[in-house]
Amino acid sequence: MEDHERFYEGCNREGPLRCIFLCEFHHVAGPKIACQMAMEVENHFLSKYNQKAGDHGRLVRMLRQILHDLNTHRMCTLTEGTTTTHLKVIRISHDPEPVEDHHVPIFIQDQNTFRSEQWDLTTNQVLPYIDGFNHVAKIAAEADVENNLVKACVQNLVYYGVVTLVPIFQYSNVYAATPKLKLLAEDADLQERCLKFVSRSVRQLPLFRDVFRMYAGMNVGTTIRDLCIRFGPHPRQINERKLVQFGVLEGLIRRIHKFPVHILASECSSSASSLSQTRSQQYQPYQQRQEERPQHIPMVFTGVSCEDEICCSLGISTLQLEEELDQDPGIAVIWK
Repeated sequence: MEDHERFYEGCNREGPLRCIFLCEFHHVAGPKIACQMAMEVENHFLSKYNQKAGDHGRLVRMLRQILHDLNTHRMCTLTEGTTTTHLKVIRISHDPEPVEDHHVPIFIQDQNTFRSEQWDLTTNQVLPYIDGFNHVAKIAAEADVENNLVKACVQNLVYYGVVTLVPIFQYSNVYAATPKLKLLAEDADLQERCLKFVSRSVRQLPLFRDVFRMYAGMNVGTTIRDLCIRFGPHPRQINERKLVQFGVLEGLIRRIHKFPVHILASECSSSASSLSQTRSQQYQPYQQRQEERPQHIPMVFTGVSCEDEICCSLGISTLQLEEELDQDPGIAVIWK
């Protein structure tokens, strides 16, 4: 007879089924009830329950530990005799999109609520370099971790809702306000969170009027550099980098990307050759890899890859790329 069959038969013979139920609630799938049998099968934790012998207090302490650890750390480890049970709060979601070199991970949960033993060695090595501004390729270089391993770590963190991905921040970036910006003018709680997030000092918060004017001034053709020159965020106690972060995370603004595309096929080879010559010596390892497959270089100006992706893949700055694009009449830039 199987262990679980013996367990149920014994419970039916002795009286009502007494068991520990662990409930996992998902906002879409609803509650999921699971029965914990390992402790009963191996240690007769419930069938030999004796309230007078102190088993009641032991059960209460265990349930309190589950409640506290799951709410605090989102995980719990129970040990009863030789049985160890690991519990974890998870959510079922679709597989995240592939992580690319130019993606920037940013925490959307308080990283202090997680313990180092929750993560593998590679993730623990990568976590200190996730600050909301470093892109994946830079994180891999600074953490001295292979690029594909960093992508796998970040994708895993995205799946569990620990981080999300935002575009690279540059002062040459262009953003546009979304219809959600009106919520910032109506929601007092959102305003308070915004002011605390974008402030240069916790002691002196900026005026909401100044913050809202900067968001409202974001439109196609206006870079972050232009906004800083126009509004002067530093004297107004506004951190423009955090301002953009909060706007993107809350959906108040969206990034307008540039997509270079060849419109004259005859110009492809000359443009690719000229672009290759502009690379600096500090990107020599990448240059050697590119020389092994030069036929791939002309394919970057297809209108599919944005400037961020192209710059990360070729190891050049945005300024270098835009100078090359300006000099080539066979390339058009699509803003979207």
